[in-house]
Amino acid sequence: MIVKPETNSEWVFTPDICSNYVSDDVYSLSSSSELFKLIVDIIQDGISVLDSTLTIKYANTVMKHWYHNKSESTSEKCYQRFHNINTPCEVCPCIKALETKQPQVEVVRYQLDNKDLGWQQLFAVPLLNKNNDVILIIEYVRDITLRKIAEDNFRDLEEQKSILINTLKNREHSRDELEKIIVNNVERYVKPSLNYLKKVVKEEDIHMVSGIIDEIIFPLTKIRPSQVSTLTPRELQVASLIKQNCASKEIADRLCITKKAVDYHRANIRKKLNLKREDNLQVYLETHL
Repeated sequence: MIVKPETNSEWVFTPDICSNYVSDDVYSLSSSSELFKLIVDIIQDGISVLDSTLTIKYANTVMKHWYHNKSESTSEKCYQRFHNINTPCEVCPCIKALETKQPQVEVVRYQLDNKDLGWQQLFAVPLLNKNNDVILIIEYVRDITLRKIAEDNFRDLEEQKSILINTLKNREHSRDELEKIIVNNVERYVKPSLNYLKKVVKEEDIHMVSGIIDEIIFPLTKIRPSQVSTLTPRELQVASLIKQNCASKEIADRLCITKKAVDYHRANIRKKLNLKREDNLQVYLETHL
């Protein structure tokens, strides 16, 4: 418990420091006060005790070490001694604690001589008397500079990771598009050209050139199957008869379906093979089927 003396002497700290309320009764236990100070000075975080006007009543060794070049007057305001300013800090958990009568916490810059030295986490705990008035504020200050640096570095790494992932996705997409273009061009232009050359050059020469082309594009065709493989069994039947130069009526009779169904399959085959209106379906199938 922390009690207020009748005179203007220092506040007295008693063993009952966990009480929610502090008594206005006056008594002094010097041994308890010395023990309290000893314990508080051992703590590696900063601790100070302020009254309701933000005047410093006590500061432990850590606070004195952090702000070693400030005066140690017991009548100074916390913002004067710790921050060398004449008005309360813009972000002050102690003022919020006075207003709300509830514990407050803030993360603020640790500054000395107008230089940023790191980050601190400030806890402000108001102590109330039986009339529910704030008579003291315990300010607990923790240096979180290393944690903030780690958090910022982790955030930077996450951003860099996201950028890298997006870059790799874009490269993969570009590679996929290029592979599609190569495979489609081989099927659309190279193979039909080889089929035409069979009529004017030796067959073994064509086989040699065709083998070289197949070896070149094998890594792509292994990953990307021929467009013909996307045809359904019925479409393959129709495509096989088209390759044999059968008319739609003849195909309908052979497969026991209507001519309208054959025309429907023709349209689907052209669509799956990405053929344009001017492309000859029979010539394409002669080369690829």
